Amino acid sequence: MGTISELGQYIRQTFGPAPSREKPADDPAAPAAEPTPSRYPLGTKSSDTFTLPDGRKLGYAQYGSPTGKPVLYMHGHPGSRIEAAGFHHLGLELGARIISVDRPGMGWSSPHPTRTILDFPKDLEHLTNYLGLEEYRVLGISGGGPYALACARAMPADKLKCVSIAVGLGPPDIGMKGANLINRVGFGWGYRYVTPTLARWFWSREPQGRTDISDEERVQLMLERGFRGNPSQKDLDFLKDEEYLRVASRSAREAFSQGFEGVALDGKLSALDFGFRVEDIRKDLPVQLWYGKQDTFVPPNHGVQIAARLGGRATLRLEDETHASLYTNCRAKILEELLRV
Repeated sequence: MGTISELGQYIRQTFGPAPSREKPADDPAAPAAEPTPSRYPLGTKSSDTFTLPDGRKLGYAQYGSPTGKPVLYMHGHPGSRIEAAGFHHLGLELGARIISVDRPGMGWSSPHPTRTILDFPKDLEHLTNYLGLEEYRVLGISGGGPYALACARAMPADKLKCVSIAVGLGPPDIGMKGANLINRVGFGWGYRYVTPTLARWFWSREPQGRTDISDEERVQLMLERGFRGNPSQKDLDFLKDEEYLRVASRSAREAFSQGFEGVALDGKLSALDFGFRVEDIRKDLPVQLWYGKQDTFVPPNHGVQIAARLGGRATLRLEDETHASLYTNCRAKILEELLRV
């Protein structure tokens, strides 16, 4: 397969026709996320916007301890600043001020159609200056991996103390061997050619993209859909945490709140050359890498190859986890290690 039409044919054959929708996903009249009792803060009290020098808005949320060590959180794909609510109580416990930022075109951040991956660290630098941060650390999860690497390459050496990447995508030339079919096709070549229309069609098939229904309905769809293929017990255990599924549901709603274009561009940039080499990341920067041996979303070889390109100066941990279970089971260890630097 090598054309958009072939990708569309593959998706139709795999998933069937898109479900009917009473409202388009980016319709402002679509159902809002209703408040649900949760141990995670799902509201917007911790959220705000910052106006960048070019007039764009940058949406961000702060979780954990207001006086803790600052950690810039790079959300997954698709995701938003709300994703970091899963770290709120850990931040309070461990003394971390977690600052989670919407990437352009998602959540509360203005679109930036001509952006590159290396543009995002520039936005973050403006935000950190506005917040008066003298130093900070970066944590990138899954689709936030490319942006965490970009921060490692471009952010000021006197302020950036450490970068941690958990199940994060590496440069596309690493390949997607070992990934499930959807991720292998999507990040292997599909996102390079995908149009917003095709992205809209694909994501409207997925629970995350069903912004025409309530959060509770989407959580139920996640539970019903589960993990395709032959899920491990660790994935099944992950699905038992319905409160965290509400975090994922709300985060995804924010990701698609402006439509599908921002998510489509985010995926495309992750599938193209990043615009820098991992080898050129400064040699004195500690980099921590966490990957799951059972991960079929982002294969563990991404962590192995990133570590190799850093010349062995990164700390690589290969855990007996899946993509989802590493995030939930290793959150405390990941944050503890990051804060030690």
